[in-house]
Amino acid sequence: MPEICTVVHFSRESSMTRIDTIKPNEHPGKISESNHSFGVFYVCCIVLSILTYLADLVLAIILLYFYSTQGHGVYFALTLTFMLLPAICMSTVSLRWYIIDHDDPSVGRASLGHWIIRIIFLVLQISPLLRYIDTLIYGIRSKVAAKTESDSKQTILYRRMLDEDTNSSLLRLFHCFLHCAPQAVMQLVFLLSFVISPERNTYSIKLDVLIIQAWTVFTSVISIAWSLTSYHRSVRFARDDKNKIKWIGLLVAFCWQLMSALSRILALSLLAAILPAWMGVVCALHWGVMSIWLAIGQHQTAACGSRCEELLLSVALGLAYVLAFIAPRDGPTRYVYLAYYLVCFMENTAALVVWCVTNNSSSNPFLYYGAAGSQVISFALAIAFLIIYYKYCHPSLSQRSKYPTDTYIENDKPCYSKTSYNFRTSS
Repeated sequence: MPEICTVVHFSRESSMTRIDTIKPNEHPGKISESNHSFGVFYVCCIVLSILTYLADLVLAIILLYFYSTQGHGVYFALTLTFMLLPAICMSTVSLRWYIIDHDDPSVGRASLGHWIIRIIFLVLQISPLLRYIDTLIYGIRSKVAAKTESDSKQTILYRRMLDEDTNSSLLRLFHCFLHCAPQAVMQLVFLLSFVISPERNTYSIKLDVLIIQAWTVFTSVISIAWSLTSYHRSVRFARDDKNKIKWIGLLVAFCWQLMSALSRILALSLLAAILPAWMGVVCALHWGVMSIWLAIGQHQTAACGSRCEELLLSVALGLAYVLAFIAPRDGPTRYVYLAYYLVCFMENTAALVVWCVTNNSSSNPFLYYGAAGSQVISFALAIAFLIIYYKYCHPSLSQRSKYPTDTYIENDKPCYSKTSYNFRTSS
């Protein structure tokens, strides 16, 4: 008679405890073919991440070329600054993770050839691209191992795929907030400044440059939305206690992040086109208030090892909150979202008031009403998609129970599943 394995899922709330009975071939340490999530959908998400990342870099390089050849020194310096600083930051963080993983016996040491490839990508400042490639490689190898090798080999490769995916997604968040967001605001401000008063513009910008600037703004907004969506997707795949997000939920979440980023970038750009100094003041105040709120009320005990690290993380998240919201810890986020979007609504409304009062609708009615209307509509759509996502498409709707830790009792001997709770795998 086959042995039966009793699985007890414990939770911080006793009412959410669940007891399951599984057969030996359904042991929780084995990733079965049905639970193996690397498929067409997963590959499409990684490919889309690669394409959006490369599009940002290529358009930034093209802009640098035109700015340098046409004598736009200020535009060239700003664009180059917000291209190199994020790249250096991502390469530094990625190198640190490589060193940490190299010293981890459970990960295994990389070969000399692999380290040479890593160094090449780090020197070229395109570290996320290698992470994406490694994600695909480990995913393909895990699928092959599921059919030809042992279950333990498949599990190791699958976990390595999830680790690389999570790492690449977090690196893209750095790219999102340090490269895409500044580039989108800057290039849109350049466009608005030229359209509002071309006779006062110091530089004579040709039509081809204006088109590339517009495309840069478009791809940056798309990249911001996808980076935020992909991060939450990868975190849910990496966490054993999180339900996986389906394609319809991913689509709704992307629309939510897209509209939210668009409304925020439009509001900041409209204010910066009129009063650039005031835009800096608003962003600085927003950053300070959000950092203080995180430091006081949203402790990151699971993500940080000390109070000093918590404060640094609060400052980093506070900067990110200038553009978008990232849940600082597990738990209900209804009132947190309400407070955040209420603050954004007031700031966006103030920016629109400045835009409408300062400009004259008769001089350029299409730009005057189009910019203001787009900001209002995009913000309203962001809230609508947010409500739709959490009401109909959130992964937890398919299974209400959440299990921070699982204890597997097998033959009266408990063994504990390993769940990682750090900033790279928390959502």
